[in-house]
Amino acid sequence: MTLRERRSHAHLTADVRAHFWQPSMEDHELNSLADYLGLVEMIAKDEIILFRGQNCDSPLLPKIARPNPKRDTTDLEQAMLQEVRRRGALLLDARLADDWELLVYVQNFGMATRLLDWTSNPLVALWFACQTDGPDGATYVFAVIGGKKDLLDRAADPTPFEGSRTKIFKPGLNNARIIAQSGWFTVHRYSSSTNRFVPLEQEFEFDDALLKIKVPNKMHADFLHRLDLLGVNYQSLFPDVEGLCKYITWLHTR
Repeated sequence: MTLRERRSHAHLTADVRAHFWQPSMEDHELNSLADYLGLVEMIAKDEIILFRGQNCDSPLLPKIARPNPKRDTTDLEQAMLQEVRRRGALLLDARLADDWELLVYVQNFGMATRLLDWTSNPLVALWFACQTDGPDGATYVFAVIGGKKDLLDRAADPTPFEGSRTKIFKPGLNNARIIAQSGWFTVHRYSSSTNRFVPLEQEFEFDDALLKIKVPNKMHADFLHRLDLLGVNYQSLFPDVEGLCKYITWLHTR
């Protein structure tokens, strides 16, 4: 069954359809965790379903491309990886010699790359969406539905910098954070035909495979409390001293 078929009146209620990627969805808000889980259950079929929480309705672009999507950052990214290897020789595991593995590793510690973070766990995405209030009164969870044809094949794409299209990347689990967060990525390409990085929502392969859920700021505290009861919190998602300290701070200051 295609996503287009799932959008039909025969398969989805009006309330669920209201959350889909279309102008009218701006008039509808997520009102409860049960509402969110009901939507997830509705779309969670056999395909790959990934989720992303963010605090504004901005283009789905990786961090490296946000300041200027028209800039080809390939040389810059390669130079940054080379510098990581030089400066971090005593810190990096030998398994990170591969560009893909190193890109995943540095992404999880804050470096700007052409990877955009996603998770296979919808609760994790909702947690991230609730971390800060959105400027327009809400934050967002995005979902992308993909198939095998959308998955990155590292044998066919041995380097992150020469892909012919944006792909979904199931990474190696090379650090504790990516394991805890059920991390996946989309790998974005610089388009030589349009001379820019193309946002995921403008990619032909994904334009009918994206959903957007609006999370009102006023619901954040309630959602974070309920997610904590389910074991989704700073400490579980960032299993290190930083995550522990932030979790204790949140517990005692919320």
